[in-house]
Amino acid sequence: MIVLVHSGICDARMWDGFDLPGAVRHEMRGFGDTPMPPAGSYSDADDLVGRLSEPAALVGASFGGQVCLEVAARQPELVSRLVLLDARVPDHDFSEEILEYDRREEELVEEGELRAAAALTADFWVAEGSCRDRVIEMQERAYELQLESEAEPLETESIDLGAVRAPTLVAVGELDKADFRQIAERLAREIPNAEHVVIPGAGHLPSLERPEETARILKAFLNL
Repeated sequence: MIVLVHSGICDARMWDGFDLPGAVRHEMRGFGDTPMPPAGSYSDADDLVGRLSEPAALVGASFGGQVCLEVAARQPELVSRLVLLDARVPDHDFSEEILEYDRREEELVEEGELRAAAALTADFWVAEGSCRDRVIEMQERAYELQLESEAEPLETESIDLGAVRAPTLVAVGELDKADFRQIAERLAREIPNAEHVVIPGAGHLPSLERPEETARILKAFLNL
């Protein structure tokens, strides 16, 4: 089984048209068609583990990559292969560029300017303009769902990269932010049995920006 986990600025629709035979989508709470609980706390990693009745290949984008990475480190017996697309890690010291974007996004959301916040997000993260409107639609939906709930996801402070046992592909867009290119280099260096690939012409969302090239790379790694 291959499980696709979307980024934190998209939802499961980011995989629409992405050619990866046999893959199923996992949508995290607070995105797309998956609401959050009214209150309390939950774990994105635990939710993903709950989907796995047998060892699976996990493919995670950005924050979804962090969730897949956490599962692979915490319960390596559940992960046969791991693909990290521009993955995030919780203990990275983010640059002022990223922190300023975070501050401005939060301001717009607090002001109720959800469309403007979604547009800011798309303009900041997406290198290929043809998928900009899709990202705006998905991100605005996430804001709406998250504002309806008082629940909070449990935060992970760090992940033991050395505990990952699955063969791992660390892929990053050539045009992604420097922070994520640095993270990719670290992941490839610290995860045992990891390989590193740069996807030409892609930014933070290679499966949307360069779907054919990204699918080709993943198919080769996953032996499809």
